[in-house]
Amino acid sequence: MNVVITGGAGFIGSELVRQCLQEKFDVTVIDNLCVGGAESAKNVPSAAKLIVEDITDGERMHEIIAAAKPTVVFHLAAHHFIPFCNDHPSETLRVNVEGTQTVLDAAAAAGAKKAIIASSGSIYPSTDELISESLPAAPVDIYGLSKKMTEDVSNYVASVRGLDCVLVRLFNTYGPGDPHPHLLPHIVDSLKQGDTIPLGNIKTKRDYVFVSDVAKALLDLSKADTKPGLIANIGTGDEFSAEEIVLMIGEVLGRPLHIDVDQSRVRKSDKMHQRADIGVLAEAVDYAPQYSLREGLTKLLEAEKLL
Repeated sequence: MNVVITGGAGFIGSELVRQCLQEKFDVTVIDNLCVGGAESAKNVPSAAKLIVEDITDGERMHEIIAAAKPTVVFHLAAHHFIPFCNDHPSETLRVNVEGTQTVLDAAAAAGAKKAIIASSGSIYPSTDELISESLPAAPVDIYGLSKKMTEDVSNYVASVRGLDCVLVRLFNTYGPGDPHPHLLPHIVDSLKQGDTIPLGNIKTKRDYVFVSDVAKALLDLSKADTKPGLIANIGTGDEFSAEEIVLMIGEVLGRPLHIDVDQSRVRKSDKMHQRADIGVLAEAVDYAPQYSLREGLTKLLEAEKLL
């Protein structure tokens, strides 16, 4: 099967590329290397074809995707590091929303059968309950808004171009190779300096899902006979606070770690809970995460040579 992966040099995208290659797919990656520069091109295995291009260039997207002749397009390219998005709202909307329309229009024109589009659990409000896909969106920042608009654009293209658009709402993905200073990369970097971890909000809880589990779910969706208009969460159904994660890492490392609450890192407002209901995905592709948080953290610490 021929596939196109936008953002395939990125954290999740490069893992998806590896898994697609293991399936003997013909893989074309489109990435502008804006995160990591030319060095990030090394994330793409040589068996895949890497094309360095911006997804907002409509003419080039049509040329590249037509030449690739994909059955499935995975659209992962986006600005998603929230501090960057907050500082560059216009750029975030241009890439995340206009870029989505450009890629999907090109995919439809090239005769692709399906597009799998990365949305985000950030579109949901805070709730103590499991978050199902039926919960109305209530984004609280420009990134969440851009992903809600991404979904709207995808649904529009599906309705007018007949492209089967599968929307996946990713929860907090972690693992080796994340280039952004999210919570776990920050903890890892702090551990390389010592046993004290400076953190902000330590009680808020999130659903952390290992990167290879996310890529496997995307791959399985590409092969499955999914219902038209499918929207599915990708998470674990469990949630943990930063405080609990640091405690767990200390247990894995076999030594106590210390948290220094840094007031400059404390967000004035934050969602207290976010835990995915993964029933829709489980029904669609028999999904169950392979890695518990402890197992995923162990693999991350091993990859970073901390264990």
